[in-house]
Amino acid sequence: MKIVSQVMKKQIFRAMLIGGIVGLFGVAIFLGILQASTQLSLKNDSNEVASSNNKDTDTETIPTAGGATKSSMFFASQAGVYSNYESASSFVSEHPSLKESAIVEVDGKFYIWTSMVTDESQLTFLEDPATFKKAFNVSSDSCKEATIAELPSVLADKNATKLNFKENSKDSTLPADWQSIGAAASSISNDVSIIRLQVFAHYKSKNACLQVKF
Repeated sequence: MKIVSQVMKKQIFRAMLIGGIVGLFGVAIFLGILQASTQLSLKNDSNEVASSNNKDTDTETIPTAGGATKSSMFFASQAGVYSNYESASSFVSEHPSLKESAIVEVDGKFYIWTSMVTDESQLTFLEDPATFKKAFNVSSDSCKEATIAELPSVLADKNATKLNFKENSKDSTLPADWQSIGAAASSISNDVSIIRLQVFAHYKSKNACLQVKF
C-alpha cells in the first residue's frame, strides 16, 4: 500500500509540475500578444500624429475678426537682417551680387532678400554673401482695397500667370499700377523669383495691411 501511495504522490506531483509549466507558458503567450497589440496601437497613433503634422506644414491658419483664414506661404533667400534701412542699404551697396535684391521691412526690421519663390526646391543661394532660406506667410486679411487683398494669391500662383509683364494687358482685379511696377521689376531681371520679390517689396512698402509672419 505504501508503494502505491508513493507512486500516486509522484504522479500527482508530476501532474502539478506539468500543469504549472503549461500555465506559465500560457501566461507568457498572453503577455506577448498583449504587448504586440499595445505596440501596434502606439505605432498607428504615431503615424496619425505624423500625418496630421505634415498636413499642418502646408498652410498656416491665421485667426481674424471674421474667422480663420489661410495665408499664402513663400520662401526667400536671405542675405541678412538689420535694425535700420540705412545699414541694410549699405550692406547691399558693398556687395555687387546683391544688385537684384530687395529690402523688405517686417516689424521694424529690414530683411535683405535675393529671391522669393512658392516652392522651397526652387530656391537658389549666393556664396558671397552667403544666403539662407527664410520661410514666411503673407496675409492681406486687413486690406480693405480688393486689388491689394488679392496680391498674396496672385504672387502665390505657381504658374506665375500674372507675373508675365510682356503683354500689356489690363486686369481690374489688380492694382492700377501693376503693369508699370511689373515692367520696372522685369527690367531688373527676367527671373520670375526676382520679379515676384521686387513686386512684393514695392506693394509691401506701400501697404501696411500686407502682413508678413515668420
